[in-house]
Formats: sequence, C-alpha cells, structure tokens
Amino acid sequence: MPRVFLVEDHEFIREGISEYLQIEQFEVSEFSGAAGVLDQVRRDEPDLIILDVMLPDGNGFMLARDIRSFSDVPIIFLTAKETESDRVTGFEIGCDDYVVKPFSTKELVMRAKALLKRTRDDAGTARDRGHWVLSGHELRIDSPSHSASLDGQTLTLTGSEWEILSYLAFRSGRVVAREVILTDCLEYLHEGPKRTVDTHIANLRAKLGDVEWIETVRGYGYRFAGDPQ
Repeated sequence: MPRVFLVEDHEFIREGISEYLQIEQFEVSEFSGAAGVLDQVRRDEPDLIILDVMLPDGNGFMLARDIRSFSDVPIIFLTAKETESDRVTGFEIGCDDYVVKPFSTKELVMRAKALLKRTRDDAGTARDRGHWVLSGHELRIDSPSHSASLDGQTLTLTGSEWEILSYLAFRSGRVVAREVILTDCLEYLHEGPKRTVDTHIANLRAKLGDVEWIETVRGYGYRFAGDPQ
C-alpha cells in the first residue's frame, strides 16, 4: 500500500483528497501545515508527498527545497498559483508534478498513481546494479547475483547484511530510520527490536573496512555516504 504525506491547510480539500486516496488503497498521513513534516519525512520517508504551496505556517516551495536536500521522494504541488513563473519555480525546486486549484480529485489520484508507477519502474531498472566510490574506495552491488564487492574483493555477507547494505546504498544520501530498516529489510513489525539493526550495521561496518560508508544520524537512523557513479 503506497504511503502518502498530504500537506494541505484547507480541511475540506484535505479530507476530500484523503478519502479518495484511501478508497484507492493509499495509506495517508495528513498535515494541516508545514510544522512537523520535515522531521517526519526524515524519520519515515513516504512514497509520495502531495504538498500545498500556500501554508499558514510556511511556504511549500521552501519546505520542498528542504526535503530535496536529503530526499528524492516524489512531490506533487497543489497551488492556486498558475503563472508560468510559479510553475518554473516548482519544477526548478524538484517537484514531479504541479496541479492548479480548483482540480479534480480523481485526476489528482490518477496523476499520483502514474507518478508512482513511473518512479518505481525507473528505480527497479536502476537498482539491478550499482557502483559507488568513497575516499578512493569502490563498492559494487549486483542485485541479480545477490553479491557485493569492495575494491574488487567479494564481500562475504549474511542475507540480512546484504539486504541492509543494498537498501541503504541505493538510497545514497538519504536518512533511513531504524524502523524502516526493520520493516523493509528484516521484515519486523515497527515494535521489533531496534538494537537488531544496530548490530547488523556494526557487522557491516566491520566488513566494509575503515572508510565510513554508513553514517549514523543521531535520533533518526543511518545514511549511506558513498557517491553513486
């Protein structure tokens, strides 16, 4: 079930969009303003953000710019502004779609589905194989063969270690919460033992040598530091 963060201050519009998304099998987290959105994206990145530009406690463009500093999560802007300069600003910041009010809720959901399909298809193609460098060292991951190598030497990894390493590496630069690693890589529920993640990370770091491929972001989780090639 795709997860959506819906940021819209107008209660009637927000509830209408949320209800339609849920009917279409989306999981929706609602926000009436900018407050708390950035921290929540850092803790538990959604599959999509639908973001109003004009918010009572901030500017959607600025919030999107902050999100883009660490995440490439797809973003759809909702706005009453329809000038060319506003659209250009939105796309320059890095939004994936731009919907002008008033709009059809059905059309918005169709756009959301199309955007998610496109980004997932792109991600699936890109994530077959990967190549990263850091401090003169080279890490390669080959998903079809379920293998990884460091400076040409094959890494001996457990299944869980490989899942975590590939998950972080293909999200290079993003902060990934421990809870997300538990559910997406280790298939625990959210209340699972978070220390399990720390143990796997410690073992991975030992196998990756002295270079800090995996950084700890206190209070949030981990971030892969390698530069994708």
